[in-house]
Amino acid sequence: MKCHILVDKQLADLLDEHTRKLAAVALGAYNAMETTKRRHFDYLSTLESKHKKFNLKATADETELLASLLQDHNQSVEYFKEQAQQLKSISPDAHSSMLMYIGRLNRLAGSSAAAPASTH
Repeated sequence: MKCHILVDKQLADLLDEHTRKLAAVALGAYNAMETTKRRHFDYLSTLESKHKKFNLKATADETELLASLLQDHNQSVEYFKEQAQQLKSISPDAHSSMLMYIGRLNRLAGSSAAAPASTH
């Protein structure tokens, strides 16, 4: 599987296969984090809309599901941070390129997340 996350093609050519795989795993972890964030916020929005439109508070089951979705997201964030840090320890250039790619995605594709801090 070829990793297409690097902005600078010359840098991509310098990476070995192991580093490319780490970069792909880190990007996959970022995508999972985005998915869990969106799922949590979408469900929260649904519950808030229900409350506004019908003056109905969330049931215990709904509140439990919302908490579970937040926990899923928190776990996804931690996994992304771990994978990004592992990539950074192997190749700071690949890590920087991944963060630039994510930032570009967020700016151009209208992602729900702001560009991640470079401290990951």
